[in-house]
Amino acid sequence: MTLPRGSAPEPNSPNAKPLALPPHLAFPHLWWLIGWALVLFILYSTLAPSQYVPNLHVWDKLEHGGAFFGLTLWFGGLIRRNRYALLAFWMLLFGAGIELAQGYMGWGRHMDIHDFYADAIGVAVGFVLLGFGLNQWAVYAERILGLSREPS
Repeated sequence: MTLPRGSAPEPNSPNAKPLALPPHLAFPHLWWLIGWALVLFILYSTLAPSQYVPNLHVWDKLEHGGAFFGLTLWFGGLIRRNRYALLAFWMLLFGAGIELAQGYMGWGRHMDIHDFYADAIGVAVGFVLLGFGLNQWAVYAERILGLSREPS
């Protein structure tokens, strides 16, 4: 069955993609798996006792902003734009949760509202770059790697 240009398949048809995924990704599960591995890495590196985490010798706020910028860009490339508000909510909730956990753990970590501000700035910068075309980074990566199933 051929669809007219610009139309979407019926939601229950075999050609339909879940609304959360951008069209034409050949390996969405791999990209999501890597993304969740990044989340776990960031969670560990922010909650583990500081003596067990390597010191990057970079400004702490830049580390926070960079981590949340990266997560936002990563997951923003795996979802449709209509899900961006939900992604922003979860990114900010994740950042706030980390800060609250650090405040209550007592393992040499301390809650710092400025860390949350850095997280939020990283999320905002990520969304700006998603808006400038990096929302298709996974599609571009699959093309570069020769993995794309996108029609020519």
